[in-house]
Amino acid sequence: SLFLADINQERVVNETYKKNLMSLNKFVMVKFLQDTMVNPVDSEWFGFYKAGQGKDLETLQESAIYKEDRLGLAEMDSARKLVFLASDGDHLQFTREWFNKNLLPYIR
Repeated sequence: SLFLADINQERVVNETYKKNLMSLNKFVMVKFLQDTMVNPVDSEWFGFYKAGQGKDLETLQESAIYKEDRLGLAEMDSARKLVFLASDGDHLQFTREWFNKNLLPYIR
């Protein structure tokens, strides 16, 4: 996607994007462990392939986006504003019970 590089601050840091993201009380990310649409699945938590290859993965915390705090994610992580949830299903497939238990508390 052409716009993701801009949103993820990969080309240039846009302080407005960073400020807006950091204004969240919580940033809840859901990784669908059996996802057949998103590749790699770890990108649902800002992980991705290590540079120059397509096999070994790096976590968000190992990435330049985090280490250079381009999006404010490191600061948000330190402030316990990042929430990493996992669901065993395919892309956006979860039960009402899972939603009520895991996501609903963050939107009330």
